[in-house]
Amino acid sequence: MTSALFTPIALRIRRETGVPTGAVGMISEPAQAEKVVATGQADVVLLARALLRDPHRSLRAAHELGVRRRHLARAVRPGRPVP
Repeated sequence: MTSALFTPIALRIRRETGVPTGAVGMISEPAQAEKVVATGQADVVLLARALLRDPHRSLRAAHELGVRRRHLARAVRPGRPVP
């Protein structure tokens, strides 16, 4: 698992200002993104290249993390293929 590039900056801003922050950079694995949010390093993880490479990355991540289907939006439920 690679280091989340700008997470330390997001954490510092969050701690010093109390402003919600987002982490970006080198975050490509679902478990890594969840850890950033779960440990309070940032309030949200923003993805760019990973989603450009695979538009269904969010659905795959949900599956990897054990998110149950009933929590997914209606637009991505059965009947809409996910490659």
